[in-house]
Order: sequence, then C-alpha cells, then structure tokens
Amino acid sequence: MINSRKNSRSALRQSLTVFLDSSVILSALASPSGGSRKILSAGAKGKLRLFTTPFVIEEVTKHLHKLGVDPDKLEALLKKKVIRVISDAPRHIIKKFHSVIVDPDDAPILAGAVLSGAHFLLSLDKGHILTDRVRKALKPLLVFSPKEFWEWVEKHR
Repeated sequence: MINSRKNSRSALRQSLTVFLDSSVILSALASPSGGSRKILSAGAKGKLRLFTTPFVIEEVTKHLHKLGVDPDKLEALLKKKVIRVISDAPRHIIKKFHSVIVDPDDAPILAGAVLSGAHFLLSLDKGHILTDRVRKALKPLLVFSPKEFWEWVEKHR
C-alpha cells in the first residue's frame, strides 16, 4: 500500500475531496449531463473539493479540440477555482508509481492523487487507472469512475 491516508469514512464528516483525471474533466466539459458533469456542478456549489495537477490540465488542453470543446470553458473553470490546481508530484515520487500502472506515463496522475490528500481519484480510464492493481495500491484512497463515485455517495450518505 503506497497511500497511508485514514479510512474514507472520515470523508463523510467533512467535505469530500476528489482528485480528477483528465478523462473526467474532458467528459464534463464536453457533455451537458452525466456523472462527470455532475462532479463539476457539485464542485461549483462547494459540495465537493476538486483537485488536479498541471500535468492533468496539460493533458486536458491537448485533447479539447478532439471533442470540439472551447478552451475558454476550461479557463473559466480554473479561474472560478471549481477545480484547484496543486503542484505536480516530484519525479522521485512519480517513479514509485511506475510499477503500479500499466502505462508509466500515467504515474503522475496516481502520485498527484495521493499527494493531494484526496479521498477519491476519479477517472474514466478503464485500461490504465480503473484497475484492481491501482485500486489496491492506492488504498485507502478510493479509485472510481464518476458513476461508481455517485453510487458510493448514495450508499454512504
């Protein structure tokens, strides 16, 4: 286990803290509805504390055009601090996650999620992040899709 954070039940006593992968941010910006959009809406209302890193924002920026999303939408989201951008993890920390993930290029996401102190890492990447290996390595941080997150919230509230 790489993360030493206390049990996620403590998350229920405070604002839920969520680290967002680029896939969730892109999905939320591209779609007017769905679980990812609901995440951003809850963040905008102060019901969730949303975090990501410059690494993730760079990934989002690279792919906005593929989805026909106006870059100003991302800029507005960041300006309003709906998603707080924290520092990227140091290289030596990122390297610790290379053995956990199929694609080492995604290791900065895992490192960022752990260092953010988030209760959850949300992603839509079933091949690299939403895997049993990653979920086990990051425990007690919970690694979910937005749909799984909302199911968890419904069950635990």
